[in-house]
Amino acid sequence: MAFSPDGQHVAVGVDDGSVQILSVTSREHHTVPQLNHLDAVNSIAFGPDGSIASASADGTVRIWNPASGRSVGPLTGHQGPVYGVAFSPDGRVLASGGSDNNVLLWDAATGKRIGAPLSGHTDVVRSVAFSPDGRLLASGSEDRTVRVWDVASTQSPPITLSGHNAEVTGVAFTPDSKFVASSSWDRNARLWDPGFSSWAQTGCALVNRNMSMSEWTALLPGRPYERTCPNLPSGPGAPPGAPSIR
Repeated sequence: MAFSPDGQHVAVGVDDGSVQILSVTSREHHTVPQLNHLDAVNSIAFGPDGSIASASADGTVRIWNPASGRSVGPLTGHQGPVYGVAFSPDGRVLASGGSDNNVLLWDAATGKRIGAPLSGHTDVVRSVAFSPDGRLLASGSEDRTVRVWDVASTQSPPITLSGHNAEVTGVAFTPDSKFVASSSWDRNARLWDPGFSSWAQTGCALVNRNMSMSEWTALLPGRPYERTCPNLPSGPGAPPGAPSIR
């Protein structure tokens, strides 16, 4: 379920594929035919203009704007059920995560796909969330990790946050966009700092050396090596003269 931006309504996804809108004050409710799916609704999200997006086990995403009556969808692209959906803070982009292990980005006005799938998770993506400043997108997966993507440069490898011992079921940013919270079937909630520069500073203080090449590759696969401690030599196996984290 999700609250509308004005707090006056709640949208609820139902196992029969319908979406119900309830008034907070009167408790009256009605079904939204524009968001009717062929299977269970797994996730609901409101955009800043009051648009509603729904993600379903039927493998599709739908969008409806109550003010204009305009509907978009069904959006097809996931290869299987869709479990998470979220609007960007400006409402222009919609993110969805599914059983195909991918995160997809959509133009919320037209329903057209934006760029290539954000791939890297090795299991179902259960939850997606944009940071309030719109720069980052977090995804939580059954592969027990949270990945944080740079929305402006989706070709860059995501930061992978590992530590849960079971599926990650939910992700959310703090209002200042500095931290990501995650929930998991391991019965724990975790709070993460997705800024790698702060990780680097903490690591340098703890071990007083740069990361080795093998450590770097395990943590940030696909990203060119950078020295994590500017004033210390590069770790074992690292390329000589490697730049420092900025």
